[in-house]
Amino acid sequence: MSSEAKFHPSTEMLEKFTSGSLLSGLNVAISAHIELCETCRHKTSQIEAKAAIDWLQTNDDQKQNDFSDLALDIVNQPQIEKLREKEAILDQIHMLDHSVRLPKVLAKATSQGLVWKQLGGGINQALMHLDDETQCEFIYMKPGSQTPMHKHQGSETTLVLDGSFNDELGHYRRADFIYRTEKDMHQPQSEEGCLCFSVLDSPLTFTKGLARLLNPFFKYQFRRSAAGRGI
Repeated sequence: MSSEAKFHPSTEMLEKFTSGSLLSGLNVAISAHIELCETCRHKTSQIEAKAAIDWLQTNDDQKQNDFSDLALDIVNQPQIEKLREKEAILDQIHMLDHSVRLPKVLAKATSQGLVWKQLGGGINQALMHLDDETQCEFIYMKPGSQTPMHKHQGSETTLVLDGSFNDELGHYRRADFIYRTEKDMHQPQSEEGCLCFSVLDSPLTFTKGLARLLNPFFKYQFRRSAAGRGI
């Protein structure tokens, strides 16, 4: 299932991923990218190996403290019920003329199913709740569609799962991992159609035309989505 991605998480982001210091939404996006990207699987393994060597070189007291903290974290983890055998995991998303198989981590995260909403202009959205600080969503852009020009109040992480899209900064295909900040303004568009998984840590802001009238709605949607309501 590996693809040759051109855009990847930064080394700093992969280090935070391996240390478990990222929010769940971003963790899921990176984990899905790693499943699709051999380069980042190898890089992550190197980071984990270095971290293990560094830990072995620490003093015994520090090791004991680290082990105690780890044991406490494990004990305090919420219990996760096993999926009943009759509950089918959603491992594919059906597009217009084909199906897209999801990376395993996304298939597990969507086990309760998805509810798609039409946003207009050939853009479809399915929200999901992974943590209390981000808005996580699948976005499907129909062939020939584009989003309104917009910027971000924070960061936007996008993983391409199928098809391709482009904006003012590049062209992106399956497995590409795109990270945008409040410094970026763009207008994604897709000629062939595109399925993405996105993580927002703040609402986006439309900057042109009538789309600006939707900004209060998207701020409201972000608050509800991050809180796990209205999905």
